[in-house]
Amino acid sequence: MELEYVNIQTQSGCMYGGNQSLFGEKVRKSGCGMIAACDMLLYLNGRSHTPVRFAEYSRFVEKFRDETAYKGHSNLLGIPQRRLVKMLNANAENYIFSFKSRFFLNRKKLTEIISASLESGLPVIVRIGANIKKLPYKIMYPASGKKLSCGKMRWHYITVTGLSENGELTFSSWGGKGTLLLNDLCRHFGFTGGIILGKQK
Repeated sequence: MELEYVNIQTQSGCMYGGNQSLFGEKVRKSGCGMIAACDMLLYLNGRSHTPVRFAEYSRFVEKFRDETAYKGHSNLLGIPQRRLVKMLNANAENYIFSFKSRFFLNRKKLTEIISASLESGLPVIVRIGANIKKLPYKIMYPASGKKLSCGKMRWHYITVTGLSENGELTFSSWGGKGTLLLNDLCRHFGFTGGIILGKQK
C-alpha cells in the first residue's frame, strides 16, 4: 500500500515532500524533523491531491520555523522526537500524535503498526537514531530528474508513505522518493530511534 503524498512544485519539477536544504544553513543542518512535521500538517489539511507551489510551501515552512520549531531553540542536534510530537499536537487540530521507541518494536509489531497507520490514511514519521552501521536506502529526486542513488543514513527523520507485501518501505526525504527494507530499519534503528504515529481524536 502506498499513500498519495505532498508534492511541491518547483521550477525544475515536483519534489516528493520538502527539502530542508532549501531553507538556510541552520535548517539545512538540523531541519529534517521540522520538514517532516510541516509536510505532515499539509497532508492532514488535504494538500496531497494537487501540487503545492514552492512559494506557498516556503511561506508555510518559514512561519513554522520562526514561530514554532526554532523559536528559542538552536536545534544543533536536530529536534528531539518528543518535542516534535508536541509541535505536531499543538498544530494538528483533529489529530493526536505519540512516539514509540524502537526498544518496543520488533519486526512483527512494526509491520502491524505501520500497516494499520497507512490503511487509516496516515503516513508515519520515522526517527533513525545514532547507529554504528548506517541504514541503507535508495532514493530518486523527481524535481531534478536525478537518477536512482544509494546511500546510508543515521540521525535523521523520514516520512514513510508506503509498505509493500515484500517488506519494502517507501519514504519521503530531502525532496526525494526513497525505498528501504523494513528488515534493515529494524536492524539499524539506532539509539533514540522510533516512530511518530498520529490518530484522529
